[in-house]
Amino acid sequence: MSETENRKRNAHVQQKRNNGRKQLYEQLDAQGLSKKNVEYLTRFREALAETKMIADKQNDIFAETIVEVLAGQKQGKTARGMYGTVAEKVENIVNPPAKPVGPMTKERYLIDASYNVLWFMILFMFMYAAMFFMAPDQAKQGGVAGITSIILSSIIAGAGMPVVTQLFAPGVKHKYNAFIRLLLMIVAFAAWMVIFYSSNALPRVINPVVSPIINIIIGALAVVGVIYMRAKYTITSGLFTGRR
Repeated sequence: MSETENRKRNAHVQQKRNNGRKQLYEQLDAQGLSKKNVEYLTRFREALAETKMIADKQNDIFAETIVEVLAGQKQGKTARGMYGTVAEKVENIVNPPAKPVGPMTKERYLIDASYNVLWFMILFMFMYAAMFFMAPDQAKQGGVAGITSIILSSIIAGAGMPVVTQLFAPGVKHKYNAFIRLLLMIVAFAAWMVIFYSSNALPRVINPVVSPIINIIIGALAVVGVIYMRAKYTITSGLFTGRR
């Protein structure tokens, strides 16, 4: 493409952008928004378009923001006063701050505990399968944990993870100060280690070292479980939660 053609193309793109901006400006102005709010929303719309967010979600967010700004304007508020700068508004949408999860409920505990049990199963199953492949002789001599020990340790660790996480969760009124809670967390970890090593000392009749293929299969099933739970539930505490 020649330089002249490139300039014409850029001019056409700029003209199209300006026309779109003018049209949006007029649409917002027709809704009774103040000049400052119209300018803010116009720049906000342009900033949203530069994100990787899908178009339909952008449209929904922009429509909701217009409604909020109109309501705020009736109370004497401006969009800038409500959301901060356009950049701050977009950042809060793209990377929303984690919300306080509040006190632990029985239902939330069961969901989080189940999720964490699956994650510990994944970690332990794949780890010991890898150890078996890398050092089969050592594994056969007891260097790898038995299946009963792995499952029991995963259940205990997963069941305890939401409780330990809750000790330092935001938005929760804690009964003890930070130092006591830290001690409780250390004690819980130490207790889990004792249970882990004690369970691995069980007779191989009830705690056999299984084929690494079996470990991989169980770990893969646990992966499926984690994916399902993340799609169906909001996980709030534990391993790799990624609050949403």
